[in-house]
Parts: sequence; structure tokens; C-alpha cells
Amino acid sequence: MKLFWKNSDEVSKHIAFAHGLLVTLDFDGTLAALAETPDQARLKPEFRSALKALSALYGVSVFILSGRTLKSVRRLVGLRNLYYGGNHGIEIKGPGFAWRDAGTAKVQNLVARMAADMQERFPPGTGVIVENKTFSASVHYRNLKVEYKRGFLGRMKALMSVHGGLLHWRRGHKVFELLPRGATHKGAALNRLSKKLGSPLGVAVGDDLTDEDMFLALAKKGITIRVGRKADSKAGYFLSGQGEVLRLLRFIVSARRWDIQWRKELWSHSNFARA
Repeated sequence: MKLFWKNSDEVSKHIAFAHGLLVTLDFDGTLAALAETPDQARLKPEFRSALKALSALYGVSVFILSGRTLKSVRRLVGLRNLYYGGNHGIEIKGPGFAWRDAGTAKVQNLVARMAADMQERFPPGTGVIVENKTFSASVHYRNLKVEYKRGFLGRMKALMSVHGGLLHWRRGHKVFELLPRGATHKGAALNRLSKKLGSPLGVAVGDDLTDEDMFLALAKKGITIRVGRKADSKAGYFLSGQGEVLRLLRFIVSARRWDIQWRKELWSHSNFARA
């Protein structure tokens, strides 16, 4: 992995001259700082303004791709004319496009039962938060109380050994995620939207294990940026921390605006020469 800002000149050229651009961003830990609970996450106004400016540029599409439900991530970002992906891409919605992984419908009842079971196993007093996200479920243990730590890991191990046929578990930042086996992941979701948009140059930014699917999808054909350095990440570049994502968004806006201005000047000189 290379530090992004030491290589930003070469990236700027790719962004500026690309015929089209699809910027895909994770939400928690990328656009918004990781919060103590999912409900406490907030998108700062300056990030929202940068996203709005980016999405307004000609030839640029913005895709917010999150493990949250589609409804949740759309509410938190609160901007129109963006594409949104919920449940790691199981559901996608945006201008002229709406899609859902039909194969996940058969596991909704199973996910609901599993989530209810986990809520009984981990009541509020433990510090564990269980989310039923319809097509997936999450077990957040960022606030796990010390006295429950050993019991929690033992119970999670037992849970992870059940329902191996239809569901599977993934780990993230202080979270275990229960997902339909074979369901769309972030990499497949990115590819699906990219194809719909005519295969523009892809830029993917994320910080968690599930974001590695995006990095793999864009290997050797896009720009992949991880928030935080990780030795085994498939991303080509890294940012030092979540606070630098705002600078990155503004950098992309600046690069694309430079291209628009350059093309205007070229067109103006061309017309002058003809005259």
C-alpha cells in the first residue's frame, strides 16, 4: 500500500481525464467517524457539502455503499441524486436504478429468528447491540462490559457454528455480521452499478473487512483507497485516518473541475483558431 498523498499527482491525472467517474464510499468509519452505537453516527455538514459538490459534477456518480439498511444510510446522508447500497449491496437504489438480490428473500425469516435469539442471549445490560437489518444481522460489541467478555466470545462461537448452509458470519470493527451465503457483496454491487453506468473509472474508499471486496473488484482497473493502513489490504493506497476523507473528497472535486476548465479553454482556443 502507498500513502495516498505522496502519490496524489498521478491519481489526479486519472481522475481528471476519465470519461466518467464512479466514486464508491463506505459510511461508518469512512464518511462518518465510528460511533459508540450505530444510532449515534452522524455525517458532518462539511462532508455532506463535499458529497453534494462531487455529485453535481458532469460525468461523476457517487455511490454510498454500507452495511446499514438502505433506509438508514439514505437517511443519514440525506442527499438526492446519489446511489445508495444497503446490507453490503444486497439492495441498491438511485437515479433510474433500483435492485435487490432476490435470493436473499428466502432467509429473511431465518435472519429474524437468529436476531431475536441473539437479543435474548445478549440483553442490553451486557453492552451488546443486536441489529436485525432484514437481509442481515449485526452484533456490535464495541461497548461490551468487561464482566461479559469471556461469556460473549463463547456464545458467539456457538452461534457461528449453526446455520452454516444458508447463512455465514463475517467480522468487522467490533462487530460480527450474519449474512446470507452467496448473497451480493460490496464488490459485486459496485460492479453491477458500474456496468449500469457504462463502466466509468472506479474510485473505492473504505475502512473495514467488507470493503476489501470493493478493492478486489477494482484491482488493476480502478483507484482503491483504505482508511488506515493495513498490511494485507488489497487497496492500492491508504489514508492515515477518517478525518482525511474530507480532504480526499475535495481533492477529487478539484481534479474534475480542473478537467472541465481545461476542456473549456481547449474548446475556446479551437473556435478562435477556426475564426
